[in-house]
Amino acid sequence: MKASLFVLTIFLVFSCGSPDNEIIMIDLENLNGEEITLSEIADEITYIPLDNSITIGMINSFYNPIVIGNLVYLYDHETGIMLFNRIGELHGIIGTMGRGPGEYVRGNKFAVDENTGRVYVCDAGNIIKIYSGSGSFQRSISLQSYGGSVDAIGLIDSKLFVTYNMQYGDAEFEWVLVDSTGNLLMNKRRTDDFFSSNYLAGGGTYIVGSKLNYWSNFIDTVFSISDDLTINPEFIIKPGDYRLPRSRVEDPLSQLSDYMTIDQIFETRSFITIRYSFYRGKNGCVLVDRYNHDTYLSYWERNGSGGIENDLDGGTKFLPKGYFEENGREYLVGLVEPVTLKTRIAGSEFRDIIPKCPEKKEELERLADNLKDTDNPILVLVRLN
Repeated sequence: MKASLFVLTIFLVFSCGSPDNEIIMIDLENLNGEEITLSEIADEITYIPLDNSITIGMINSFYNPIVIGNLVYLYDHETGIMLFNRIGELHGIIGTMGRGPGEYVRGNKFAVDENTGRVYVCDAGNIIKIYSGSGSFQRSISLQSYGGSVDAIGLIDSKLFVTYNMQYGDAEFEWVLVDSTGNLLMNKRRTDDFFSSNYLAGGGTYIVGSKLNYWSNFIDTVFSISDDLTINPEFIIKPGDYRLPRSRVEDPLSQLSDYMTIDQIFETRSFITIRYSFYRGKNGCVLVDRYNHDTYLSYWERNGSGGIENDLDGGTKFLPKGYFEENGREYLVGLVEPVTLKTRIAGSEFRDIIPKCPEKKEELERLADNLKDTDNPILVLVRLN
């Protein structure tokens, strides 16, 4: 069935009546509206097959590619953090997966310092392991003295920002900020009541210009921290019964479908993007227009397929999983499995479609002809208008 994108209702809260102080309150529960397509927000789509010299597992909806300059960082639970260049060649691997000195057991929580190229990896036991841009181990930072369980990490002006899982009942802090050697610079003690649950639902961080924004499934406001360490509210996700409960659930597999789990948030100049899962049996990706406050929703599957209807070249639907800027232009980042792309190209719907860019459709057909079902995922870059 064709997934539509719907305009949602959002509410605005004004501070002192000034547009500069406007805080958007986004209501993710009430849906109504019209469709949108990729050509309405973008003018170019590019496919980059990733090097097959190392095997990448199936696309995981929680692991998102990071593009910085000419490098693409991608985590795989068997190989670790891999670096590819922008033509898809394997550039290197950050550290080594394992339990030995300088190795990491898990690397799905990592951040890259754009100033130095260093990669910060949150390993088991609240240990941050730091690697050079070429992948060699440099040192570790222990966060064990702060207790709790690390949820997400980010970097602001080469300072490490660490948020904590709020639902395990032992998190004393919402976040801490440390320098590159582990010295504490700032912290925020939690203000909400302690609670304990039996399900995992984290938060995240992302960069907007010179600011780092952070969010949590259990805090309604998305905040920013500037390089001068000023903290401000950015927008609000409307509270309500659809938000995750601060309690245990007897049957997580069935009961959690009554609630919305936010998987990812990031921003462009024009849109706030919120990707969620499980709510009412569907996974959604929401785009909130900053200027006219229209909001759009597309649906996606746990295998990474689905998303915004692609009328640029008629290819697979596009699911945004990241963002970067380059030479004054903005790009969304996604991934697609070769078998998904090849199946789309072989179908009758693709043969009959007349896309906005017919020459791109021909290029896509040639790409599909040269792909094997077992090839590594394809990086997809969408240039915004």
